[in-house]
Amino acid sequence: MQTFTLCRGWVLSLFLTLWGCAFTSHAEAGVVQSVILQGRVLDEQGEPVVGATVVIGDTKKATSTDMDGRYSISNLPLGNHTITVKMMGLSNSSQTVRLVAGENVLNFTMSNGMDALEEVVVIGYGVAKKKQVTGSIASVTPEEFNKGVVGSPDQLLAGKVAGLTVNRSGGDPTAGATIQLRGPSSLTASSAPLYVIDGVVGANIELVAPDDIVSMDVMKDASSTAIYGSRAANGVIFVTTKRGKAGAPVLSYSGYAATERVANRVNVLNASEHKMFVEEHGLAVAGSETGYDTDWQKEITRTGFSHNHNLSMTGGSEGTRYNASVNYFNNQGIVKRNGIERIIARAGIDQSAFDNRLKLAFNMANSINNSDHVDYGIFNGAARYLPTSPIMSDGAEYVQYGGYFQVPGRTNYMNPVAMLNQRDETRSNNTLLGNFKADLTILDGLVWSNVLSYQRTHYDKKYYMHRTDFDSKALGRGYGDRTNLKHIDKILETYLNYNLTRGQHTVDAMAGYSYQRTKNNDGMWASSVGFMSDDLGSNNLNLGTLPEGYNPFTDSPATLESLLISFYGRLGYSFNEKYLLSASLRKDGSSKFGVNNRWATFPSVSAAWRLTKEAFMENQTLFSELKIRAGYGVSGNQNIDPYRQIVIFGPQNGQFLYNGKWMNAYGVNQNANPDLKWETTSMFNVGLDFELWKGRLGGSVEYYNKETKDLLYEYDVPSPPYQFNRLLANGATMSNKGVEIVLNARVVSNSNFSYNTTVNFARNINEVGSLTSNIENIGVSQRYEGGIGLEGWTGQTAAIVLPGQALGTFYVAKYVGYDEVAKRTIYQKPSGELVTQDQISAPDDYQIMGHALPKFTYGWNNNLRYKNWDLNIFFRGMYGNQVFNATRADLSRLQQANVTNISKDAVKEGVFETPLIASSRFIEDGSFLRLDNATLGYRFAVAGHKYFKQARIYATGQNLFVLTDYTGVDPEVGLGGLAPGIDNRNYYPRTRSFSLGVNLTF
Repeated sequence: MQTFTLCRGWVLSLFLTLWGCAFTSHAEAGVVQSVILQGRVLDEQGEPVVGATVVIGDTKKATSTDMDGRYSISNLPLGNHTITVKMMGLSNSSQTVRLVAGENVLNFTMSNGMDALEEVVVIGYGVAKKKQVTGSIASVTPEEFNKGVVGSPDQLLAGKVAGLTVNRSGGDPTAGATIQLRGPSSLTASSAPLYVIDGVVGANIELVAPDDIVSMDVMKDASSTAIYGSRAANGVIFVTTKRGKAGAPVLSYSGYAATERVANRVNVLNASEHKMFVEEHGLAVAGSETGYDTDWQKEITRTGFSHNHNLSMTGGSEGTRYNASVNYFNNQGIVKRNGIERIIARAGIDQSAFDNRLKLAFNMANSINNSDHVDYGIFNGAARYLPTSPIMSDGAEYVQYGGYFQVPGRTNYMNPVAMLNQRDETRSNNTLLGNFKADLTILDGLVWSNVLSYQRTHYDKKYYMHRTDFDSKALGRGYGDRTNLKHIDKILETYLNYNLTRGQHTVDAMAGYSYQRTKNNDGMWASSVGFMSDDLGSNNLNLGTLPEGYNPFTDSPATLESLLISFYGRLGYSFNEKYLLSASLRKDGSSKFGVNNRWATFPSVSAAWRLTKEAFMENQTLFSELKIRAGYGVSGNQNIDPYRQIVIFGPQNGQFLYNGKWMNAYGVNQNANPDLKWETTSMFNVGLDFELWKGRLGGSVEYYNKETKDLLYEYDVPSPPYQFNRLLANGATMSNKGVEIVLNARVVSNSNFSYNTTVNFARNINEVGSLTSNIENIGVSQRYEGGIGLEGWTGQTAAIVLPGQALGTFYVAKYVGYDEVAKRTIYQKPSGELVTQDQISAPDDYQIMGHALPKFTYGWNNNLRYKNWDLNIFFRGMYGNQVFNATRADLSRLQQANVTNISKDAVKEGVFETPLIASSRFIEDGSFLRLDNATLGYRFAVAGHKYFKQARIYATGQNLFVLTDYTGVDPEVGLGGLAPGIDNRNYYPRTRSFSLGVNLTF
């Protein structure tokens, strides 16, 4: 793995400089008399409020409470002052006091009366109190985040938000997650949500360390997301990071160390079991492949070690506030030669001027991400390779393979240890983001905001196959390739926010303009073969000796540039915080689409009625909040590459003779489509928010109907008249309908013990509509997806995209059983006729036999506290989904046990006919309940300590157990794409981890 070149001295200098600034900014000159204000801040239960901000209203002085709820401010002027205490989730508390020389004591009690209603959530180009929200927005705070080894912020949300599916298939630390909000809604374009990080639209989520996040707000319905127009059909996730606070400097450290092991293995025969099986059934194994006891899965895996360290500092005065942090994360994969190392440095400064009428903010973040990758073919190899074969061999015939034992002539059969050690792949991402924001209060209630951001990513990939690699592509000559790309994103946002309150009437309005220019894949890709040595790998491709006609630049990525210009606005009205109305409109123009469809408009409207504000609800004591809301909006999806609307020429598969030399042939690789446009999603959402018994029980119930039209889809077209046989066009449709329920309860709450629990449930029904395009006579009635690729399964698929059915519909032969006398498997045709597998014609005799998407998902979070101890237990799961277990199919070749290993499940099943077709025999129930993580912590009493404001240690276990009937490695397989739910042999094992961590504040 590459080492970081980021200078440690730079980081140290940054912190020393900020420390100097902090102490300088708090130095007071000319203080004649010493005036000290101190006290304690408690909640209604008498518990200390940690981290509350104490502000001296008519000065620029402020501080924060420590772990015992205590605060102290010195060098204050004499006289009357209004002191205000602020804390998210609690009502502000203010008192007026006359300060005298010497020590002054003032204590506060903060009320829970507002519960979560006064909390602020981020909305498009602004913020709003929860009680004012008319759309569907879910907020997740650090206390609710998933604990343990977390490689990316999106993993913090897994199972926490109803309707949001965060699916990280397997335990590869270098792999990302598939994220879907309220079901899949695209056939071709990406389904990833839009991230907005500290107001920067489309910022890279890798720029944020989990420890730096203050909150994540998920906008789920189109009435909330339409303000982001053509990029918001998959939802919007706002990420808010830590900012500087007025007060004394606060230095925080958090870190953990963890071990990870394989949670479950492929259940294949070991050497003794395999030897017994082949002997019992009269199978002969080649002499070179016997006599050894090799656990191939063990040979490629290890106990992984991970550690994470986050150091941050905040502070400043009321006029100038600063924040800085540095995060180091090292996650060693449970597969050898696999892992990720990342460092993130962030710094920001906020400056107020002209009596707070001008607010300036500057932020800089840099992420350096280095990773080592492995070929996923090793997992299938580790399962299939005979356990009686050796890893290495001294035979002369194996010298060409580097001494690794190999079996020439056998299809898809390669020594997995050799594959692991003879292929090198490293990747590096260096992402820099700088953004500047200026807020100018022109008039009371009228604020003009301007945001400038610049994001740049350098991507470098090196791949090399050794000269001894068994693959014919590299054997005897080696193969190397190198990809080096740069991506740049520039954004300008300028908008006005106006808020006016007159009596019981409140009006807020926003109008703005956005300009975004993106340039991706600016770089090159090259390859070479014919290396004399493996020492330099792909670092110097010129050392290769290219055979005649070899093109080292085949399929080099094209530089992709796009421009998005937008005009947008929002208008809101509130009467006595009882009747709420909001409407927005955005007009987007994108260069990604055809000349006939560059512009589109995205409207939304939503309303809410807070019944608890009505006169007829005044005397009741059951509901502390009851709100009905409804909304409708339209958003879009433009997550495709630029230039898909124009003719593109590229190299063809042939060559031609010109002036005595063979030249590469070029031709049309893509047809033009001047009518190409973005996908459009309209959504109706109705919800009920409630709180009972002063917030002791609360939650929400929602129903949505999500319709997507003009889906982008690649169609087969005749050539001629088209120059190429494929065309990207709009026209298909899809729908998602569902219900989401969230319940949270404060079961017990007193000074010694508390127990809070939250349950979320989501039911989504997906359905594909028409597959006909908006171009005359172009369309399909159905499409087969999910190629399996097993030996002897040429061209077979396991899924179908069919109108009236959901994505992930399994379309295979119906398996009836096994005839032990005839030694044949029996299937049923759609007509009802019983046949053997050689009489099945794929896919004509296939049937719908299951669905990959779950009927519902759920999560259950539990927080318990006893004095200084805290315990969090989180379960999540899916129900009603099926998995096509291609791994089991591949390991069910009992008649071929002399040349490939088999599973214990196949031996138990006892079917002695090699499976050669995709059938329901291998479709299994994928429902599961997982104890996702459990954390036990202890908070030390540090009140009055000279250095510590907070000290806590904790232990976390992740993926502690799974309850499922699935026989494979793990039921949580990939849910993205047109053929989700297929366990196709190359599954990176999910891990079980145990970590020990500490949180310190100085």
